[in-house]
Amino acid sequence: MNWRDIEAFVAIVETGSVVGAARRLNATQPAVTRRLQRLEEDIGGGALLDRHSKPLMLTPAGHRVLESCHQVLDALRELRATSATGLVRGEIRLGVVPGLMELAVGAPLDAIKEQFPGLHPQVISHWTIWLIERIRNGTLDCAVCRITGDHQIPSGIGSSPMYVEPIFVVAARDLAIAPRRGDLLGISDLARQEWILNTPGCGYRATLQRAFNRSGLPLRISAELMGDDLKLSLIARGAGLGLSTRRQIERSPYRAELRILEPHDFELKVIISMLRSPSLGDLSPAVDLFQAEIADRLQGDAARA
Repeated sequence: MNWRDIEAFVAIVETGSVVGAARRLNATQPAVTRRLQRLEEDIGGGALLDRHSKPLMLTPAGHRVLESCHQVLDALRELRATSATGLVRGEIRLGVVPGLMELAVGAPLDAIKEQFPGLHPQVISHWTIWLIERIRNGTLDCAVCRITGDHQIPSGIGSSPMYVEPIFVVAARDLAIAPRRGDLLGISDLARQEWILNTPGCGYRATLQRAFNRSGLPLRISAELMGDDLKLSLIARGAGLGLSTRRQIERSPYRAELRILEPHDFELKVIISMLRSPSLGDLSPAVDLFQAEIADRLQGDAARA
C-alpha cells in the first residue's frame, strides 16, 4: 500500500473533488484517480467514494477507511517532523477563529519561527465549529477558538481555556432605543431593529438567535458578513445593531460613534481556548509556545482596558 494513494484519497475527501485534490497535490487528475483506484484495490476492491454524488461522498467503507488513513498520514508527519538531530521540522497547521487573527499572526508566529526554525506554520481562519471538525479529522494541529454553549468538544481533543470574554450588543451612539416597559432594556426592545451579524456558523449569532426564539420574536438581519471593521462601520452609521467585544470596539476607528447596550435578558460570554489534536507528538512544544504568546497578548489587552 502506497502512502501517496492514501494521501490522494484524503485530499479528495477534504476538497470534495478529484480536481481539488489534483490542485492540492500538484498532480494531474488522471494521476489522482489512479491513486484512488489503487487504494481501493489494496483494501479489497470496495468503492470508497460515491462517484455519482457532487461533491463526492464517502461510502460506508470510505468512512471506516478515512480515519485509518488520517492515522497513517499523522504518523508519517511525525516521522518526518523530527530529524536525526532532534530538530523539529515540517509543517504546523494552525486554526484561528475570525476576530482573533490579529493576535496570532504577529508575535506568536514570530516566536514559533524563532524557536523552531525547522517548522513552517500554516494558518487558516474559520468559525469554531469548522475548526473543531478539522482538528477531529486530523487536518489541523491546533486552533484558537471562541467556545460557547453551542460547541461540543469531541473526546480526545485537548482544550485549554485562556480568557473569558464578554460579548456586547453594539449600536450607533445617536440611535434612540428606550425600554417600553419599566427601566430595564430587554430583547423585546431590540426586536424592531435590524441586525448586522456574522455569517451562519458564528456562535455569537446562534446564541442571539436562541434569545429571540425564546422571546417569540423575529431576528431581523439586514446584513451577513465577516470583518469586524466593516460591521462596526455599518453599525456606527445607524444601519443596525451588532455584537462585538470591548477590545474590538476600542480598537475600531468608529469607537466614538458607538455605544454598548445591555439588555437585562441577554448575556453572552465566550471562552477563548486553545484546542489541540490528540496526535501532536513533537509539535507539542510549538503549540505550547503559540498558546503562551496569545494568552500573554490577551492578558495585556485586558490590563489596558
